[in-house]
Amino acid sequence: MPDYRKLKSNSFRFFRPAILDSSFSRKESFLPSGLALKEYELTVPALSGQSVLFFTDTHIQEGTIRNLASPANRPRFWNGTEWLTEALREAVTLFSPDYLLFGGDLVTYSSLYPDAMHMMAQLKGKRGQFAVYGNWDKRRRLWLPFRIIEQLYEKAGWKLLNNESFSAGAFEIYGLDDYKIGIPRVYPSRRKYAFSLLLSHNPDSIADLPSDELAHFDLALCGHTHGGQIRIPGFGALKASSKHWKRFEYGAYENKQANLKLIVSSGIGTTFLPYRINCPPEIVLLRFR
Repeated sequence: MPDYRKLKSNSFRFFRPAILDSSFSRKESFLPSGLALKEYELTVPALSGQSVLFFTDTHIQEGTIRNLASPANRPRFWNGTEWLTEALREAVTLFSPDYLLFGGDLVTYSSLYPDAMHMMAQLKGKRGQFAVYGNWDKRRRLWLPFRIIEQLYEKAGWKLLNNESFSAGAFEIYGLDDYKIGIPRVYPSRRKYAFSLLLSHNPDSIADLPSDELAHFDLALCGHTHGGQIRIPGFGALKASSKHWKRFEYGAYENKQANLKLIVSSGIGTTFLPYRINCPPEIVLLRFR
């Protein structure tokens, strides 16, 4: 099977900022912990009443992350997992999601896996917890083989989806391998689900997929770009880690040709510069009605 990243695809050209309406709406707020919440409601009668909580790019590290230009009652800095664990536990308790999804890039240093997995073990969805690799996770392979990382997730109660799917009733979750350090591939199921969700660390994976494969899915969740970490009002990210730059920097998009919605989260942690400016750490909640 060919690596689709080496094939010429123009799928990215069909993505535009999503039109929010009664079938796909968004609310924005802050949780008491200081985490920003992007809450989307989608009309899917077969899944009515169910929900998905998505977080990504925690980049757990020993250094301090500074959330600059934060309101006085929001976290201005944090390090390690203490605040993050409490914030995520609060969100899980508050929303009681059916599915808990993680978009990759868990730690910055391999030595922090014990703390990170202690945190992950405390986070449970009613129907399961699923994750995908990020590029920073796969960079750790020189210190921890992939099979060890998979075992750590499994011990914490999480399932890593690596070019594979999980399904329950009318709902399917398909997890892609990382775009930068991996070979993301889609093996579509012959079964038609009421709702198929594509979980990917990097939006470039979604942008480069052929339209006929994208058409198998209804929604894709991604992270990786961090929303740029530093955002200028009226302009957005100064830099976004995508080969398509600002096209997929942050927010909700749609590909009408494939009938696919795409949500790119700003995530929680940071890389390179330990700062967030006008780009607070966030989680994404999907509610089906």
